[in-house]
Formats: sequence, structure tokens, C-alpha cells
Amino acid sequence: MRWWQDVFAGEAGTAYASFAHRQEPGTTPAVLVIDVVRSFVGSPGLDLAAAVAEWPTACGPAAYEAMPALARVLAPLRGAGVPVVHLRPAGPAARFLGPTVKNELVGEFVNGRPGAVDFVPESTPRDGELVVAKSRASAFFNTPVATYLHALGVDDLFVAGTTTSGCVRASVVDAFSHGFKPFVVEQAVFDRSRLSAAVSLYEMDAKYADVVQLDDAVKRLDVR
Repeated sequence: MRWWQDVFAGEAGTAYASFAHRQEPGTTPAVLVIDVVRSFVGSPGLDLAAAVAEWPTACGPAAYEAMPALARVLAPLRGAGVPVVHLRPAGPAARFLGPTVKNELVGEFVNGRPGAVDFVPESTPRDGELVVAKSRASAFFNTPVATYLHALGVDDLFVAGTTTSGCVRASVVDAFSHGFKPFVVEQAVFDRSRLSAAVSLYEMDAKYADVVQLDDAVKRLDVR
């Protein structure tokens, strides 16, 4: 049993007992890397309290635990022709958390600071990889991502990044709605809350995606 399945152990798991089906792998994969930027990752070496004091959206140690997995996901793709799409918040000029949403003050604080939406070294896009600024949680809301991926014939969509319970989950639900087969790479997604991450992984795996192990994702993405 994976760590996130413990949340629904015993009687709680009966709610999803009929959701055990797996997706058949497709033929044309792509990767979404969601919000692996300074304000969500934070500075290395900090515990969660210190990370959140620096950036209120930071995920602290969980982010740095995921960085090696993210690097392993991306390594076989570069030069292999597998599309990679990097998402990040829309930035200071177009506040990604607008005045009508619950987290307005957090959005203002994060986006008003230099470097907030800069990619960290582990997620820096390479030439030929699409970078898209998103104004809301989902990678697909008011962006060209679905059109871009459909034009390339993508069917399998491997998802990495943050936060598992927020932008990752929203993007997975929309990916499913757009007809893609989402595969969430367990070790390459992260969240500041372990409980929220566990519930989200369990429910995404039950309803909209397959949560896959890093080794399996790397094998399926290594098309060289």
C-alpha cells in the first residue's frame, strides 16, 4: 500500500472500492511541469515554518524531496522530442490571484516580489519547451495548452509540480475533461500539506488519473 492510500484504509476505502480500473497507455506522451517556481518551492534547507515565513506559498522540505524526481522525469525527454509544457503563475503584471478570490493578499504579496515566478534551476525550461503563464489554478484555464497538445496528437499526459492539492489537481481534472489520459508522477509532485496531498493523490487516482511511480514514468517517457 502506498503512503497516500493509508488515508482511506479500512471502511473509508469502501467509498472508492469500484474505482480500481487503470488507464491503457497511449502512444504519444507529453509532460506538464506545474508552478515549480521560487515562490512555491522556497529556499533550500528551511523547515516548513521558515519556508512559509519567506514565501507564504512555499512548500518547504516537500519541494526539495521532489526535485530529484523532477530531474529524472525531464532528463530522458530533452532531445527526444517529447513535448514539455512549463506552467507558472501569471506574474506581477497580471496578478494570478485576482481581487475577487479568497487568497488575494497572498497573491499580492507573492507577485509583488522580485523572483516570485522565476523557475528554480531544476525546472528551468530548455529551448523548444513551451512556457505558459496561467491566471488560475488549472493549466488549461484561458491558456493554449489543450490546443497545443491536441495539435501534437498527445494522448498520455504526465504531470509533475505543485501543489498536489491545488494546481496539480485542477490541471489533472481539466486534462481528463479535455480527453487526455493523465498520469501523476507520485514522487515528482509536492504540497505543503501531507494530508491534503494524500487525499488528492487518492482521489485523482480513483477518478481522473493514474498515480504512477517514478521508475514507471521514466521508462514510459524514455523514447530515445
